[in-house]
Amino acid sequence: MYLSDNEEDFLSFPKILYEGDLFYTTKSEDISGCEKIFVVKEKNKILARAGLINNKKLIYPSEEKQCDGAIVQIGFFECINDIDAAKFLFSEIKKYALQKGYKYLIGPINGSTWKKYRVTLPSNNPPFLLDNYNKPYYAELFEKCGFETIGNYTSSICKNLDRDYSRLDKFTKIFEQKGIKIRKFNPNRFDEDIRKIYEISIRSFVNNFLYTPIEFEEFYKMYEPVKNFLNPEWVLIADNKRGEAIAFIFGFDNLYDRNEKSLIIKTLAQIPDYEYRGVGSYLTEYIHKKAYEADYKNVIHALMHSNNVSANILAGEIYHEYRLYGVNL
Repeated sequence: MYLSDNEEDFLSFPKILYEGDLFYTTKSEDISGCEKIFVVKEKNKILARAGLINNKKLIYPSEEKQCDGAIVQIGFFECINDIDAAKFLFSEIKKYALQKGYKYLIGPINGSTWKKYRVTLPSNNPPFLLDNYNKPYYAELFEKCGFETIGNYTSSICKNLDRDYSRLDKFTKIFEQKGIKIRKFNPNRFDEDIRKIYEISIRSFVNNFLYTPIEFEEFYKMYEPVKNFLNPEWVLIADNKRGEAIAFIFGFDNLYDRNEKSLIIKTLAQIPDYEYRGVGSYLTEYIHKKAYEADYKNVIHALMHSNNVSANILAGEIYHEYRLYGVNL
């Protein structure tokens, strides 16, 4: 085995590794944020790859597991099912990181939590649209190479949509008295409503594990591709009496499920203000009822940190589990 930094090999490897995989989506990758790229080869065959990323804006909350010194990320990780290849890759990354004065590696994370990160654990449940997708042996490779879990995440599925929603009437009256109203996302005012979602997100997520500040322009680029197929029925915004957006829930159809109608809730967020306590739970019940009335059979709440309040609000059967890893150098 030997190491290469050939960008063409780096970018082509996922297409080779996932060839014939129905759940792998070919897409362009922006690796401009990588300080260095690593490609492991043997007799011209690509075995593994990863990029080293120094996100200088990264926030590592004090309540989470800490490390001494500089943190650097392992991103764009892909590997064949070969522990020796993984060990060689991580060994070379560690050597370089130590030479640069870094003290701790986390991964896989492609720059920030706004982008792809985490390892999906093996499961009998199929991926859903925009799920975190990787080879089923990735967790084993990280753990056999000495990485420890620093973050646990889940996606849950709610199948019991046929239930009593009568308490919604009670909460509707309470919130209406406070001047809070639920409305659909307005596609004709896409830029304006996306900015409102952005403002809620940066206020709601600022204390999240591994949070990175993000400018609106970058946030907009993330959402612009959904502009043409966004369904406002499943993207709801809560406005206060002054017309200010205070919470949102972002959902879309699970196009991977060909057997029954399935809805995915990608994001639920509200501004941290005691006055609006309970709005997140209300939005969840509200959209569950809408899904039931539209003959959906289940709702998947995607990619939640195990310590996140949303994980408790959205309690359901675990559908997928994910891990994020770290190691001291």
